[in-house]
Amino acid sequence: MKALKEGMNHMQLAETAMERVSALLDAEVESIGGTHAVKKSRTLYICNEKLCFACTLELDISIKQLRPDGKALNFAEILLLPEEVEAFTSALVENKIPLPTSFRQWTVVNPHIVAVNLETLEPPEHFAGRLAAALELVEPKEGLLDFKTS
Repeated sequence: MKALKEGMNHMQLAETAMERVSALLDAEVESIGGTHAVKKSRTLYICNEKLCFACTLELDISIKQLRPDGKALNFAEILLLPEEVEAFTSALVENKIPLPTSFRQWTVVNPHIVAVNLETLEPPEHFAGRLAAALELVEPKEGLLDFKTS
């Protein structure tokens, strides 16, 4: 048990893990009664030939049941444009941190948006690192958005 070797109690383990998650995802983490909610938003840019609009959505990311061995139940629902799904899911699989054996992924497809749901049992830092890399890959790059005003 890693945490016991380092001499950390459960509260210290949780605090340290959530600080790392916060840094990896560049987000605030709210902790209430053993459940940790990551406060992060994502802006989607939906465009057609004539106009573009931005839609900012809150991501649903939570960490629960942190165990003494450092593993926790991690959950995320990430909203993506249909054209982002393949790159996002590939980034999860190809990450330097391998997916844990206890990993579930499912999608809910709507006409213009896809919800990718992830659930793992692993250290929260591994989950957050993998998720951060996948999110970074699908974030729009400066200068690539062409907002038309006419």
